[in-house]
Amino acid sequence: MAAVALYELLERLGCPALEGVFLSKPEDIQRLLCSPSPHRLDILEWICVSVYPPLQDQFSSLKESQTDMKIKDMAKLGSDLMLCRVDDLDLIEGKASVEKQLCFLSRLVAVIPTRESIEISDSGSFSSTFSSQDESFREMVRKNERFLKEVFCSPNLQAVLSPESQPWSSDINSLLLREEALQKRSRLPVASHERTLLEVSKELEETAAALQELRSQCSFLSGNPDGTEQPLDSATALQTLKLAVSDFGQLLVAFEQVYESEWKRHCERPAPRLSPCGPLFKAVQRDLSLSIQELTSLAQVMETSENIVTVVDRQQEEKLAWRGSAKATLPSKLEELQRKYKAIRATLHKLSNTEATVSL
Repeated sequence: MAAVALYELLERLGCPALEGVFLSKPEDIQRLLCSPSPHRLDILEWICVSVYPPLQDQFSSLKESQTDMKIKDMAKLGSDLMLCRVDDLDLIEGKASVEKQLCFLSRLVAVIPTRESIEISDSGSFSSTFSSQDESFREMVRKNERFLKEVFCSPNLQAVLSPESQPWSSDINSLLLREEALQKRSRLPVASHERTLLEVSKELEETAAALQELRSQCSFLSGNPDGTEQPLDSATALQTLKLAVSDFGQLLVAFEQVYESEWKRHCERPAPRLSPCGPLFKAVQRDLSLSIQELTSLAQVMETSENIVTVVDRQQEEKLAWRGSAKATLPSKLEELQRKYKAIRATLHKLSNTEATVSL
C-alpha cells in the first residue's frame, strides 16, 4: 500500500514527528498521513524543511496562531517544485483526495537529499552542508526552468496548440468555412471589388425595374391616375387586403417551420394500422350505458322508498284529531281501538254464555 511505503520511508529518513508513534494497520497509517491534524502538519513541515532548509528560520519566526501563513509557504514550495499549485491549500491541509495526497507526499519526499549528503563530515561544517543543499535546490529549479523552456519552444507543442485541421463538428465547420470565405473575399484586389459592386448595382437596378412593373400592374396599391382621392371604402379595403396578405405570409412561414421540424417525419411514415376491435368496443360501451341507466333507476327507487318511509314515520309521530276526540298519534289511536274491540268482544262473549244458561 502506498501509505505504508511512505510511512516506512519517513521512518528510515528519521522524521522526528514519528518518534514514539507505532502504527501497523494500513488504515491507521493512511488516517495519519491523509487526514487533517496538527501531527500531519508537523510531518509535512519537517519534509518541507528537509527539502529546503531555509524554511526553518521562516517557520521559527511564525507564531503558533499563524498556521495559515505556514500552509501558504509550504504550498508555495510545492508550486516552485511543480508538485502543486499555489492555491492548493486543501492539499496541504489534508482535505484533498487520498490518492492526490499520497502522490504529492511521495514526490515531495523523493526530493529530500540522502542521509549521506546531509551528514556533517569531519572536514566540513554545517554551513558548507547547508550551502550545498541550497545549491542543489537552485540547480533543480534551473533544470525545471530549462525543461519548461524546451517544452514551450518545441514545434510539436505549437502543432498541438494550433493544429492544421481543426476538430470541429459539422455545424461549427460550416460557420468556419463561411468565415474563411468572407476573409478571402475581403482580401480580393480593388479591381475585383469594383467588379463585384458593378454586378450588385446591376442586380439592384433590375430588381427595382421588376418592382416598378409589378406596382404599375397593381393599380390599387397607389392613388388614382387622375390624382383624385380614393373613397373611404376603397382605402379601407386596401388596408384590409394588405393586412390579410401579411397575415397569410406569416401563416405560411409558420406552417413551413412546423412542417420541417415536426410534421415532415410523420408524413413520410405509413398510415397507422387500425384496430379490428371497433364493434367490440361499441358493444361494451352500449352495455355500460345500460348498466348506468339501471343503476340510476335503482337509485331513484331507493330515494323514493326513503321518502315514503320518512312520510309514514312523520304521520305516525304527528298527532291528529279523530272525529272530534282529543288529538293522538296513529299508533296510540290503534291501541285504543284494539282495547275497545277486546272489551266489546268480552261483553258479547258474556251475553252469549248467559243466554245459554237461561235456556237450560
